[in-house]
Amino acid sequence: MRSFQTLLSLLVIPLGALGQQAWTLEQCLAKAQEQNLDVRNAALDADLADKAHDQAYWSFLPSLNGAATHGYNWGKTIDQYTNTFATDRVRTNNLYLNSDLTLFQGGRKHQELKQAALNQQAAGKTLEALRNDISTAVVRAYLDLLGLQEQVAAAEVQASATKEQAGRTQALVDAGRAPRADLLDMQAQQAQEEYNAEALRIQVEQARLTLAQLMFLPPDEAAALRIIAPPIGPMAIAEPEATEAEVLANVLSANPAYAAAELDVRSAERGIAISRTNAFPSLSLNASLGTGYSGRNLEAVGTPQQDGSILIGTTEGGVPVYAPNFTQGTRVKSLSQQLDDNLNESIGITLSIPIFNNMANRLATDRARVQHEQAKNNLGKRRNSLQVDVQNALTAQRGAYRQYISAKLAMDAAEESLRMAEERYAHQALTAVELNVAKARVQQSTSQLINAKYSYLMAQKALDILQGLPVTL
Repeated sequence: MRSFQTLLSLLVIPLGALGQQAWTLEQCLAKAQEQNLDVRNAALDADLADKAHDQAYWSFLPSLNGAATHGYNWGKTIDQYTNTFATDRVRTNNLYLNSDLTLFQGGRKHQELKQAALNQQAAGKTLEALRNDISTAVVRAYLDLLGLQEQVAAAEVQASATKEQAGRTQALVDAGRAPRADLLDMQAQQAQEEYNAEALRIQVEQARLTLAQLMFLPPDEAAALRIIAPPIGPMAIAEPEATEAEVLANVLSANPAYAAAELDVRSAERGIAISRTNAFPSLSLNASLGTGYSGRNLEAVGTPQQDGSILIGTTEGGVPVYAPNFTQGTRVKSLSQQLDDNLNESIGITLSIPIFNNMANRLATDRARVQHEQAKNNLGKRRNSLQVDVQNALTAQRGAYRQYISAKLAMDAAEESLRMAEERYAHQALTAVELNVAKARVQQSTSQLINAKYSYLMAQKALDILQGLPVTL
């Protein structure tokens, strides 16, 4: 009977011969995080938080806005630049520049900048936490696939050995040295072991599909997915020595989800400070610059020319009095001259004092306090959740360690028992049923040993992820 270490060497078919890409755990993790839409959205949220922080920084500078108009008027109206009635079509242009600067707002902008910085950090931690969640799922699927592949390899070796034993039994029956019942028992055992191997192969395909779905591979790549099995067969499993308090302290100091919850609490505190600024007076500075053009803005051209006379009155005796009449040529003032003539500048300071705003300011502060309490509760929930995760992982690791030790002893004993049973069966000192019982014990103990090993690995990697340690095999 081959030893368990020999079985491990048969675990993975040389993948280079298959002509297909073999994925390492690190490659699977990178692919899953790259393709996951939740991770992409979290990255976009982090980008938005960066932009919001930039906006809060630039809000300290004054604003500057310009405007220009071009229009025509028909009908009677008063021209704003000549203050005369216009009845024909008149072209008008207006140019404006306006700037506003908040001088004092109760420290609101400073608080908003600090809150934006906290939100920026929280968005980055949220992205990191989501990547950790994806990593946990991928590691679990990867280890499940590895464990099932190892069980398939062990089952195939077991079935192959039983097939060889059935062949030897057939020869004994043909020679009349063994009853036919022994052959039937051996063939039944062979059929059962081949069935078990096929059932494990089906589980391998399902585990491969789960891993491929986490990596968002297209159907053709998912069907061809192969992973590289690291040399974890003869691994040295040690009993966990870290205490729950030590691991939890490491987790709380390094876990991004907990850090994001802490930042949310601090951001909510800034929210209270921001809402309180609504009750303070605000002082702002405003400056503007404007000019314009009108088609009714005329200027004299040339010298006046006499054009007859006009009646201007009569004497006491009723004699009419005339005066010479002059005409003057005009033209619309040029655009550059009008823009210069109509230039106007203004500057002002505005003081706004909140007196009564339908309790809006007070209620806004109350809402901010409630949101702060919610953030603290979420932080407490996150801590409790992490503590449960640590407890579960440590319990699973310790349990898997004990199971591994027991399963290793059981497998060694079962292999030795099977070796002796095969020798006795060869000398007709043991029935086929008794031999099959020994073979079943080996198969069961091998499966238990594999399950314990990968349960230990999964718990170990879960703790590594929680503590922000690199995930490698």
